[in-house]
Parts: sequence; C-alpha cells; structure tokens
Amino acid sequence: MQIELVLEHLKSGKSITSLEAIQLYGATRLADIIFRLKKRGYNIVSRIITVPTRYGKTARVAEYTLIMEG
Repeated sequence: MQIELVLEHLKSGKSITSLEAIQLYGATRLADIIFRLKKRGYNIVSRIITVPTRYGKTARVAEYTLIMEG
C-alpha cells in the first residue's frame, strides 16, 4: 500500500515531495498520506522548497520529513 511505502521512505531518513511520491510509488495524494500518518502519531514536518519546472521557471512545493524521536 502507498501509505506504507511512503512511511518506509520517510523512516529511512529521506524527505519526499509530491513529484517524488508519484515517480517512486504512484502516490498522487501525498498530502492525504501525510495527514493520515500524522493521525497515527508520526511527527512529520513540512517545509516549502523551490524546484525547477520543465519550462525553465521555478515552483514552490512542500517537502515532508519524518522527525525521529530519540
């Protein structure tokens, strides 16, 4: 299931954006997955980053990271 794949990705210490979630796991609703993981008690933070677009411009997107306790 996509939620478990995203969780394992985050647990490995990597951050993730919507585009990465689509490319890696076919997950088109990353914000919903993050919402559900937060409801399960995972401490996930987001930050806005700037990424290049295919048209030579830039876009601002959310990047999610799991904060590991301990």
